[in-house]
This record gives sequence, structure tokens and C-alpha cells, in this order.
Amino acid sequence: MNVHMVTQWKGKRKLTAPWPRLVHYLQKYLGWSASHDLDHLADANYILTYTVGWRKYAHPWEVWRAWGGPLVCRIGERPPYGLKARLWDEGVKGADLRLTEAWSFIPMLAQYGPSERMMLFPVNRDLFVIAERPRHERPTIGVVGYCVPTGRKGQVLIKELAQYPDAQQWRIKAAGAAWPVKTKEYRYEELPCFYQSLDIHLCPTISQDSPTSPFEALACGVPVVLPRGVPLLDELPEMRGIYRYEQGNFDAMYEALKQCAADLGTHDREALRAITQGMTVEVFCEEHRVAFEKHFGNGADG
Repeated sequence: MNVHMVTQWKGKRKLTAPWPRLVHYLQKYLGWSASHDLDHLADANYILTYTVGWRKYAHPWEVWRAWGGPLVCRIGERPPYGLKARLWDEGVKGADLRLTEAWSFIPMLAQYGPSERMMLFPVNRDLFVIAERPRHERPTIGVVGYCVPTGRKGQVLIKELAQYPDAQQWRIKAAGAAWPVKTKEYRYEELPCFYQSLDIHLCPTISQDSPTSPFEALACGVPVVLPRGVPLLDELPEMRGIYRYEQGNFDAMYEALKQCAADLGTHDREALRAITQGMTVEVFCEEHRVAFEKHFGNGADG
């Protein structure tokens, strides 16, 4: 079917960031189109995020709903306040189909109409692979991401960790930008080298939206330390190599890191990688194809 993605990320350049990669995958595998505007000839328009268009239109959902055709939107955590919260409220009511990444969001979204759970951030398992390397004398902990001023990436936890006396036994480094520790920006193709250099990947996010880095780290066979309360991360299995702490709690995070460091050398790296087996680009695209055809293709209800 003819699906058009409404997005400022055209999927042609800057594939370092997750969203342009998603657009690129759907263009490549499904032939979907993309632009900042609606396609009035499409069978459905896919609003990748409810904030797309907020700088172009005073009331983007009013503009999009005026089209009258099917609208699909990715809906995750509701922002606590401000313009994004208003756009979330309009989007959850205005969409004909809501896509979300975690099962725990489904009961809430289903109150507003049809909703589907599907993978939204696939892992390129051909790129993110296990690599052999000698164990470090000082365990190396790594964080990944481009930090924003809101602090939702958990920068304050990393700053506290870097200054914590008992954590001086570890080396802490970052990939991305604006972390309060030694940070390097990597091209997407180079990022596996960063994960492969780690003993532990730490996810300090204080948001409910799921980061991509824990899944990329697992695909490289790297043990992870994760916050509870992030819906998709909460769906990961309980097993050696996945350590959890209460989100935003520094003491709990430190204890989880300490336990993970004590267990180094005992983790089954192939078992950690196997968690991502169903998270491929091909599965991501196929889940999208099935959901759109189910709701808007020939024979769809209503």
C-alpha cells in the first residue's frame, strides 16, 4: 500500500541519528515516501512523532485532520507539560492508529482507539557484533547519547558517578555529545567499536522513552545496567548480564554497577546477543507492513 511518512528526517542523509535511519529503512524496504507535508494521494499518512510540524503549523493536528484520510502516529511517554504535552494529547486522540514500542503503553492508548505494539528502533545485527579483546585492568563503563538541556539522558547521574570516590576504580567514557565525562562523537558505522571497547554499558536515562543504546550493546555481547521504569527495557529478561536499579537513584545505580563489575568474566556474551535476534531491520519493516495493511489495506475493517 501507499504510505507517506510525515517527518523532517528525509532518510537520505545524517543516518547517525535513529530517526533518519527509521525513515531510510522504510523507504528502502517498503518503498514508502517521506516529506514534511501530508501526501493527499497516500492510502495513509504516518506521523512519525506528534511533534513533527510544530514549527510549521500553529496547530498541526488540525491541519492533518482536515485531510480526512487515515493518520498513524507513534505515541510513547506523555511529556509532563508544555507544547509537547498538548501535541501528545491532540495526537493520541487525532490518530486513527497509535503505534507504541512497549506492551505496558497499550491499555492506556487503547482507550482512544486502535493501537499496536511494535518494534520501533531495530538493531543492525550485521554491524553490532561481538568482538574479542583483552579484559581491562580497570573495568570500562560507557554511556551513549546526545544530551539535551532537560537532563533526561541522566547526565547528573554520570557526573556524580565520575566524582564518586568509590567509583575511581572504574574508567567512565561516553559516545555522543555533552556528557560530563570524556566524550567522543562517532559515525554510526564506527559505534560498534565503542561498545566493543566496554566492559559494561550503563543506561542512566530518567525518561520513559526507550534509548537504542542498550540493545546495540547487547548485540555486541556487552552486559548492561538499566533503570527500572522504562517500559521497553522492563521487557528484557531477567538474566546474568542484565542488571537493574531504581530509575534516578544514584546509590542503587552504583550498587548495580558494582555487582556487574564483580561478575565480569562470567557473562555469556552469545546469550546476551541472542536477546536482539528478533530486533532486526527486516522485522521492523515487516511489522510496519503488516500493521498498516491490517488497518488500512484491502479488507481492513471500517
